[in-house]
Amino acid sequence: MQRACQNDPSPALGWLVLLLTWVMVVPAAWAQEPAQAIRSGARVWAAEQRGMPLEAVQLGELDSRLQVPICKDSRGWQYDFPFAHQDTLRARCAIPVSQFYLRVTMTGAKATATSATSATSATSATSATSAKMPNAQNPGESRPVVVLRQGLLRGTRLTQEHLELAQWPAANVPQQSIDNMANAIDAELTRDILAGKPIRSTDLRPALLVKRGQTVTLTIRQVGGFAVVAQVEAMQDGRKDDSIRLKNRDSGRILTGKVVGLNSVEGQ
Repeated sequence: MQRACQNDPSPALGWLVLLLTWVMVVPAAWAQEPAQAIRSGARVWAAEQRGMPLEAVQLGELDSRLQVPICKDSRGWQYDFPFAHQDTLRARCAIPVSQFYLRVTMTGAKATATSATSATSATSATSATSAKMPNAQNPGESRPVVVLRQGLLRGTRLTQEHLELAQWPAANVPQQSIDNMANAIDAELTRDILAGKPIRSTDLRPALLVKRGQTVTLTIRQVGGFAVVAQVEAMQDGRKDDSIRLKNRDSGRILTGKVVGLNSVEGQ
């Protein structure tokens, strides 16, 4: 009987099943969605900074169009209050370079008392400000803006790798800021811009995509979805959507084409 018990594989199988379950379940529990990881960390950090219970901290939602990466920095997401009023929280990651903004509100007795005191002492100032700015943005609103992943110099031609969407408080978004990365791709910076700063339409101009004397790819679209592709010489510089002259080096024929991309034109 003793030998039979010693050879019984049931305990070993039980431990093996338990181990496999732990391997599959625990990592899944640890691997939060990136957006949820930002919100969880931000809520804990804000509660500690304000000396409030976790339940009293309420965070705004991130814009659903934003793609939140997994922070691979060993320090994880870093949080701070970038503005003096401290109702906006910023989450930053160094790897990859990313930053997001969240609205922060406090609920509960302590927050209510603090808010009431602040409101009483600032009623006159608030009324005066409201009178001067009747169309001011709701401080709880936010909007996406296109920012640079890294600082770039004037004259740099922008690609998708240079850009990302970040959520900013609507009241702090500079005028003429763009919110669509397509409007910045293949454009050229007209000034130096730091990483994380919103890009305005006035910061951009069409980039020089074709230079005189270069060999460029000419595509001529035909009926039925067919296309003829040839290598030709650019007779002049061109920016996006410019019409430029082209030369077929074999025949010497002069053509015209519209600039559609880097060293790429379409026949007209």
